[in-house]
Amino acid sequence: MKFSAVTMAVGHSLSLEKALATIKRIGFDGVLFIPRFGPGKGETVRPDGTCPTLYPDVLRSDPEHVLKAMDNAGLKMDALYHPLSLDVESDEGVDRSIAGLKETAEYALALGCKCLSHAMPRAPRTRMPTEEKAPQIRRFARLMNTVAEAYAGSGLRLAYDIHAPCWVNGLDDCRLLLDSMPCENACLLLNVGQLATAEAYGWLLVEEYPNRIPIVGWKDHSLAKDRPRESWSIELGTGHTPLALYVQRLKRNPADRVHLVNCENVPDEERVGVLTRSLKHLNTLWEEVE
Repeated sequence: MKFSAVTMAVGHSLSLEKALATIKRIGFDGVLFIPRFGPGKGETVRPDGTCPTLYPDVLRSDPEHVLKAMDNAGLKMDALYHPLSLDVESDEGVDRSIAGLKETAEYALALGCKCLSHAMPRAPRTRMPTEEKAPQIRRFARLMNTVAEAYAGSGLRLAYDIHAPCWVNGLDDCRLLLDSMPCENACLLLNVGQLATAEAYGWLLVEEYPNRIPIVGWKDHSLAKDRPRESWSIELGTGHTPLALYVQRLKRNPADRVHLVNCENVPDEERVGVLTRSLKHLNTLWEEVE
């Protein structure tokens, strides 16, 4: 079983090359590449595959330079994260977002990457009923489906990274989103930690939509009442995410998937140890759970 990591999983202050080398040393095979977010210009990846920041301005970087960074580390570019925000408040905002997402899709394909992941805006409050959010969810579906259809011939798959504070976070939200996107390449990144925070039985989505989950985000979130904030990502096996249930459903519904590991709310100096133990825990679950 092969597992990959999110590039920021090893900390935020490392150079790109040091972060990638650390990810490889821990035992991961690939990455979800997280670029610099937002407008404006940032550091680009250099011709030798180095960059002083972990968050390069990838859309301004030569794809060959980014691939050089991956080759130097011996890692695979499993997925790329879209670096710009998406607007689902109006049809005009969706149209602008489609153009931006298509630009990143072109770049992902230039890297030979077949998975493009992205977030979506936060909802004004948590626990909103799906019916109340339906206009935003359907606009988001149009956005994703339009881009997925445009690149269907290339095999590129779009995957929304489920987050508890966002418009799409619960089971019915995800069902409405997927059912509103006829293109099979418009999918979900099953962020199991965020689904735990949303108190959603996300493993049911694996059974209902096995071919619409190209990426699984392995995170263990704490649901302790005294946790510092609502979404609190810690070492795998030490939180409240029912990891074994996800392993069981994923093994029973096999598909071509990228499996990503991340532990976000861990001090930088502890990340290597935490990720090493998390990878071991996940490998053990994969071997033992039927």
